[in-house]
Amino acid sequence: MHLIIFSNILTPRIKYIFNFIFKDILKAEIEFTGNSQYFLQSEQVKISYGDEPLGDELFFKTTALLFSNKLEEFKPKTISFGEYQVPFPVEQSALPFDVFAASFFLLSRYEEYIHQKNTEEEFKPSKSYQYKWKVLDKPVIDEWALMIKSIIRKKHPNFKFREKKFQHQPTIHFNILPGLPEGFLNRTKFVFSALFKKENNYLSSKFDRLTGVGINNEQVLEEVNKIVAAKKNKALYFVDFPEVPMDYIQINGVAKHFEDQSVGLLRPCASDKQKMTEIKEGLIKLKKIHPTAIPLTSQQLEVLKFPICYLNILNSGITADYSMGYSNVPGFRAGTCTPFNWYDLQLEKVTPLVVNSYCLTDYILQCLTTESATKTLHQYIDAVKVVNGIFYSSWSLKSLSDHPKYKRLRLLFIETLNYAGN
Repeated sequence: MHLIIFSNILTPRIKYIFNFIFKDILKAEIEFTGNSQYFLQSEQVKISYGDEPLGDELFFKTTALLFSNKLEEFKPKTISFGEYQVPFPVEQSALPFDVFAASFFLLSRYEEYIHQKNTEEEFKPSKSYQYKWKVLDKPVIDEWALMIKSIIRKKHPNFKFREKKFQHQPTIHFNILPGLPEGFLNRTKFVFSALFKKENNYLSSKFDRLTGVGINNEQVLEEVNKIVAAKKNKALYFVDFPEVPMDYIQINGVAKHFEDQSVGLLRPCASDKQKMTEIKEGLIKLKKIHPTAIPLTSQQLEVLKFPICYLNILNSGITADYSMGYSNVPGFRAGTCTPFNWYDLQLEKVTPLVVNSYCLTDYILQCLTTESATKTLHQYIDAVKVVNGIFYSSWSLKSLSDHPKYKRLRLLFIETLNYAGN
């Protein structure tokens, strides 16, 4: 048995968000139809999305958003729904708001497209609708999906949904540092090229060593892999390479730790002006330390601009991204803890890029007291556990070293693994 969805017009937006909610979150099989006779005669569990019901099916009233194919600036109307606000209110519907339009609005990051259209400034979480509606701290689309599941079960108690289990995926990022080449001439050339690069990893690493906070990547990787393996988990690593020739990059020491690990590229689109060739060079370097890095993955922990960053990484062959989050504020930036395909609002189509959203970073936790950090960790893990989603957390490798400066963050990382239970 499956669900049959009726809508007079089946737009790309409707198909996208119904597939995400019913297939990706609720693990149910669905069929779309625009034929009312076929729908009414069907023996399947029926859901209609329109102005009025066709019969006694589950009915969700529409608003205009999913029937549009334009990116238009507007301010969504809201109503109170429990302890928070929801957009797109409707009447005489299974829910008092258009849950599909609301989910699409958040998932597509509609407001961020509009923001980028109007200004070059960074999009701040405190300006987001989720913050205003008090839903930034919830995987709210997943919560709404469970409400829909409950409504279906009430009317059709025998309808079966496939099981979905909670997972935890820690992501860890670090820089690979260059070594000084042999010979006076080569060294001079190298130092001069390093001095004129913005990303001066070599000199900053020297500074770290002098101030006593530098770490040995190989040593920490070995320790972290042991910690994670003991919890029967695997971390996903993201690596940033210096902008120097491959000959100057020391990779042998770290490569041996990645034989059975997943590795991706860190900061593939640090600015709008960065050329595609630079991303591709990073991917070539990545393959040197992990020849079988498939699928190609990426993470951007600086300003994530829509849609340029995602277009850049898509065009370079990257198929999975872990940048959807706020590095300095906890929360579910796209309103979900379920991976989703990015929907390009400019081309009005689903892309092959799979987006995985993190909701917490070590940077956020280090700004809190140990008690507050632990409480925040538990709160976000619990929020994801309730909906059987994936809890993504983001950590810098140096935060997990045994250096006294990072002792607290290392303990919080272990607490994350313990509390997540895998």
